[in-house]
Formats: sequence, structure tokens, C-alpha cells
Amino acid sequence: MARYEIRIAGFGGQGVITLSKMIITSASFYEDLAATQTEAYSAAARGGKCWAEVVVDLDKHQDLIDYPKALEPYDFLIILSDEAASEVKKNHLKKGDNTGYLLWDSAAIGKFRTAKRVKSLALPVQKISLEKFGNTVFGNSILFGAFTAIAQIFSEESAIETIKKFVPKNTLETNLEAFELGKKEGIEFLNKLKEED
Repeated sequence: MARYEIRIAGFGGQGVITLSKMIITSASFYEDLAATQTEAYSAAARGGKCWAEVVVDLDKHQDLIDYPKALEPYDFLIILSDEAASEVKKNHLKKGDNTGYLLWDSAAIGKFRTAKRVKSLALPVQKISLEKFGNTVFGNSILFGAFTAIAQIFSEESAIETIKKFVPKNTLETNLEAFELGKKEGIEFLNKLKEED
């Protein structure tokens, strides 16, 4: 079984849980991959510490994941707050091709020393979302686009169908624009990594 381990961490209100549910929906509902999702947040959900994990079995048509929580080291980390960033160590990420990626919101995180020592994409998600779309709520679609492009565990078509399920119809066009923006950033990041090899 080829497990793909994803952890998303930040604080309540940033869309951590929603993003994890979008990832599992794309993987399991649209790609027929076995997947699990777990989550935790503090009693004061909005503004409190929050994390979610997704485990995906990359082997098609498997119907069992023996342990539902993501295990260190992770294949992919998405970090959205200073507190979450302070807990990340270099050895928390796997090494090798197509794994060991760190995606983080450089508008929300001041210093992130670990990010300099791993395959890291710093994206000022909240700032971009506010400046381009007038609301930080579209940050999730930007992150989802970047994740889709970098992780490559489900297709763009599956991701778009997932967005249609998760967002209000009157915001769909903007969310798809945000997704495309994030996807473009993810593709450019992968191309830069290839050039550095």
C-alpha cells in the first residue's frame, strides 16, 4: 500500500478542516482512492489551534487503510500560522521525488527557519486572496490549486468538481479563478525545482 500522508495546521477560521475535506473528496469520491481524514481543534475553535490530516492510498481500488492518522515524516505539509510553523522540523518531511513538500502562507507567518531547508513554497495566500478577490475566504481555493499541482495525487478535473461541491454557486467563478492562480504557482514551483536539480 502506497500511503500518502498530508498534514494541514493553523488556527480555526483559516479553512484548515475544509481544505482537508476537499482533498479527501477529490481523492476518494472522484478518483476511487481509499482515504481517511482526521481533525482536531481547540475549544475556542475560531482563532484556536487547529489541524487536519489526510491519508490517501495511491493504489487504486484498495479498500483498507490500516491506520487512519498521518504518520511522520509527511509527504506534504500545509502550514498557516506562526504557532504551527514553530512545531515543524526538517525531519517531519519525507525525502525523495514527488514527496516532502512544504506549502506555507508567508502573509500569516513571520519567520519559518525550517522552510529554508526543505522543498518549500511560500505563498502569501491571505494577502493574494484579499487583493485579487476582495476577501480572504478564497485563500482555500488558492491553496487547493497549489496542492493539486504539486502533489499530483488527483486530477485537475477531480479538483474542479470538488470545488463545485464545496462553494456557493454565486462564488464558483471566483473560486475557480483562485484555484487556477494557486495551480499556476504550484506548477512554477515544480519547474523551478527541476531546474535546480
